[in-house]
Amino acid sequence: MDAVTDLAKMFKNNENPKQVSMSTGIVISPPPNAQIRLNEKVILYNNQLVFAAHVLGDYERDIELKGEIRFTESTFQAFEAKEVKSKTKDTLKEGDEVILLPTHDENLYYVVGKAVRFE
Repeated sequence: MDAVTDLAKMFKNNENPKQVSMSTGIVISPPPNAQIRLNEKVILYNNQLVFAAHVLGDYERDIELKGEIRFTESTFQAFEAKEVKSKTKDTLKEGDEVILLPTHDENLYYVVGKAVRFE
């Protein structure tokens, strides 16, 4: 090869790498044995996925309530709650669209939340 060809190859090798960005996928099978369709050809499996805890079933969160909470049944009761736990019942299910954030090499995808579209 001549010097011009070598120089062209060096420039080509130094081109900016492909930029990865967020995308969405469709849940085929929810956790714990997750499968998410990235596109028509690619399906992601558990070993390629990292989930944000809040999208998983029975995710428990500590919350703090301030003020007075009143319940009315046969008798009126009032009390003040300081700390409680909340358990989510909403989780990923088949057909949900999720927001995916890939690592630079696209070998691992972070499931950061459910996607919601307004059309």
